[in-house]
Amino acid sequence: MLGPLVAYLPTPRTADGGIGTQSLAVLVDRAVAAGVDGIAVLGSSGGFAYLDRAQRRTVVDAAAEAVDGRVPLMAGIGALTTQAVLEHADDASRADALLLGTSAYLPLTADEVVGLYRDVAAHAVRPVWAYHNPRTTGVELSTETIARIAALDGIGGFKDRGTDAADLRRRYDEHVAAVPSDVEIGFSGDALGVQGLLAGARTWHCGLAGILPRPFVEIAAAATAGDREQVDAGVDQLLPWTDLAATWGVARIAALVGPLLGIEMGDLPRPLLLPPDDVRQALARLLEEQPAPA
Repeated sequence: MLGPLVAYLPTPRTADGGIGTQSLAVLVDRAVAAGVDGIAVLGSSGGFAYLDRAQRRTVVDAAAEAVDGRVPLMAGIGALTTQAVLEHADDASRADALLLGTSAYLPLTADEVVGLYRDVAAHAVRPVWAYHNPRTTGVELSTETIARIAALDGIGGFKDRGTDAADLRRRYDEHVAAVPSDVEIGFSGDALGVQGLLAGARTWHCGLAGILPRPFVEIAAAATAGDREQVDAGVDQLLPWTDLAATWGVARIAALVGPLLGIEMGDLPRPLLLPPDDVRQALARLLEEQPAPA
């Protein structure tokens, strides 16, 4: 269903703290016009954890209207309790797929993680993608646990990550040997995730592609063609972007880049703060150096 490139959109806000649906539609149109293969909302880049239930439903509905079936739409449904996840899954029925990470205050055991996905996949009317994001969630999923999740009915795919290119390739090889062939394997990471495509994975899940889609589309195309040299050149060219995103998070970077592109993004939800002005100035210089930033 997804891939090779899924762009994860930030969530624009209005001056009164609501959802900027018009700006969200602009972000959708830019990404689709640039050639992305899927749109995702309410991921880490979309700040899902800072939105209430009504706001999250507004994001999904507005994105579905803007996408209008042109590419698959994925919606994040992560929450601390299974009951809340089920509610978000119900609210996201207009999406084509659901993305579920292991949000937790108390670190989850492997059995608790598998139980979460079993409960949600059995309830949801859309296929569920598992999301391994230990940096944010503090929950480390082994390839064995991911294989247990992938064997569940209702799981359409998963989004893994690696610590480096060698670790990513190792995890991909283990996944191929252990998961059903109809479960889509993908990797995240603005700089590293493309290594998954080179290894043979179906999907690159990319946060920066939500605000800078075209160069990531080009890199993904090179990766699916097996052109490692072009991939490496493209990744090297985007290192200033990916380094800033790794330092500050895509949600904060998007809040600065949006206005530079003429897209109203609103304020970040407190306690989040914008990066210092030297970061905004660096991003402005990068946009000037990028002849086709869309």
